[in-house]
Amino acid sequence: MAGAKRALALLAFGAVAVLLAAGCGGGGSGPTKAEYVGQMKVIGQSLSTSLNTLGSATTPAKAATALQQVQTDLRGAADKLDAIKAPDEIKSQHSDLVKAVRDFADELDPVIKDLQAGKMTALQAVPTLKGLTEIQTASTAITNKGYKIGG
Repeated sequence: MAGAKRALALLAFGAVAVLLAAGCGGGGSGPTKAEYVGQMKVIGQSLSTSLNTLGSATTPAKAATALQQVQTDLRGAADKLDAIKAPDEIKSQHSDLVKAVRDFADELDPVIKDLQAGKMTALQAVPTLKGLTEIQTASTAITNKGYKIGG
């Protein structure tokens, strides 16, 4: 159980940091850098609240409920990200980020089912999901385009 809670803490910190970091854009015909960063920070803050709830879950049932809320919030965040007009230089990477957030939300279904079946250890799989790796890859791609990103 301690391993699962530690995995959750790492997930919560990592996912929010990646989404906040990915928001540092600029230039092009999209929003200004400050506008883009502001929009991304609002999304990241709402996810942070959701992820903090997950981190405090102490039973599989509570973790399942919290993870369902995280999943809903991730899908909402993906919609909000999709509505942002990204700066031209990072449009492709921003699109990759939107897709990755949606993929990550979808990949939580089997984890939620396992939690509903009483398997708290299911949380250990969350940090290894492909969607989370894709979020990190999109964030790195934005960095490689010359954007200084960081929490």
